[in-house]
Amino acid sequence: MRRVTLQRLGGLLLAAVLVSCAPYRAQHASHRPAAGAAPAASPVTPPAPGGAAGRRLSLVRGEIAEIKESLAREGRYNCCVRPSCNECLLQRGECHCRLDVEKKGPCCGECTEAWIEGKGAVEGVSAWELLQRKKDLLQQKTGAQPPG
Repeated sequence: MRRVTLQRLGGLLLAAVLVSCAPYRAQHASHRPAAGAAPAASPVTPPAPGGAAGRRLSLVRGEIAEIKESLAREGRYNCCVRPSCNECLLQRGECHCRLDVEKKGPCCGECTEAWIEGKGAVEGVSAWELLQRKKDLLQQKTGAQPPG
């Protein structure tokens, strides 16, 4: 089971390189309804490009969703934003950003960007608070003092 997951993850890494940042943009695109329109029930995923590239992209999206579900069942994928990030999956093979945020720590870069876009999914935490945590951590690591 673990070998199959690692093989899939390797394939996803290759696919991610091939499609560049398109999955991130598609997953995190801002979809605002027209004024007065009812909000959509779920996030809208832009259509994939046509032809072979579109089919590959659809397969990659499906594989990513399957791996996230499998890791979540194992307790190894618990993201702090909706829709969930891909950075942790692709870099570390799991995601614990929700636990980090709940313990007053920062999360990954993709999650931080999603929080700024208003997609945070941990009650009681604001994007502003999360950014302050990141700033404090950076100051601790570098020993830098804020300007002023």
